[in-house]
Amino acid sequence: MKYFTTNQQYPLGIDLSVYNSSADGRRRPNFDLIAAHQPSVEFIAMRAGQSWGYRDPAFSYYLAEAQRIGVCILPYHVVFPGESARRQMDSFLRILAGVDLASVRLVLDLELDHGQTRSKITQTLNECLRILQAETSRLPLVYSRASWVNEHLSLRDLPELDWWLAHYLPRRSYPAYTHEFPCPPRLPEGLSAWRIHQTAERAPAIGGSGWYMDYDRWNGTRAELLAYFGRAEQQRAEACPLDGLACPRRKIQPNSITAEKPIAMEVI
Repeated sequence: MKYFTTNQQYPLGIDLSVYNSSADGRRRPNFDLIAAHQPSVEFIAMRAGQSWGYRDPAFSYYLAEAQRIGVCILPYHVVFPGESARRQMDSFLRILAGVDLASVRLVLDLELDHGQTRSKITQTLNECLRILQAETSRLPLVYSRASWVNEHLSLRDLPELDWWLAHYLPRRSYPAYTHEFPCPPRLPEGLSAWRIHQTAERAPAIGGSGWYMDYDRWNGTRAELLAYFGRAEQQRAEACPLDGLACPRRKIQPNSITAEKPIAMEVI
C-alpha cells in the first residue's frame, strides 16, 4: 500500500477502542486481516476502561483476538485525575482478571485534566503507578503528548517511565487519510527517550472496520519489541494468496529439498 512510506524501520502497531467497532457490535475489526496485513502489525493497544466504573464494551473481543493471532498486547486505562486512584486501578485490574499480567504491558492514558492542578494530576498518576507496580512488579507505560505533559505534570516528581507519545500531522478533511508523522515524536521538556510513538490518528483502518485507525511505531527492532514483552522471536504468519488470510509459514530444511521431474504442460 502506497500509504506506508514513512517510519518503515520501526515496527508497526495499532490502538483500538469501541470506536473502531459499530455501536451494536456487529461490525468489528477482522483480526485475520490484521494478522495478514503488510507491513506486519506487531503490537496492539486496546482500551480496557476509564475512570472507575467503565469497561470498554469491545475489550474482551479485542483481547481474545489479539491473543489468538499472537501480537504483543497493551491494555490501557484512561485516568480521570480528579477521582480516586485506588478505585480506578481496582477497576482496571478487575477488567484484567484472568489475564496473565506478565505477558502484556499495561498503559495509563494521561490526556484529561478535568480542571485539576498540576500537583493533583501528578499525585494521582503517582498513586496509580504505585498500585500497578505492586500488582505487576513493574511500572506501566504512560501515554500522553508533549504539550499536555509540559502543562499538567511535574516530571521531577515522577519515577523514570516508558513513554508512549502522540505526535501526528494536522487532520485532513474526510475522507482523506493523514500520513504518519515521521519518528521521533516531540518530547516533553526534560525527557530524552520514547518507547512508542502514536504517529497518526486518521490512518487507513486495518481489518475492514470503519474508515480511520490510529497507528503507532515501536522505538527499536522487532526483536527488541518481543524481548520487552518477554517473548522469543516468533514465526510470522503469511497471507494466503487465495483468500488473503493468515497462514503459518512453512519452513523448508535445506536437506529436505529433492529434485522433482518437470511436469509436462499440455498446450490447448
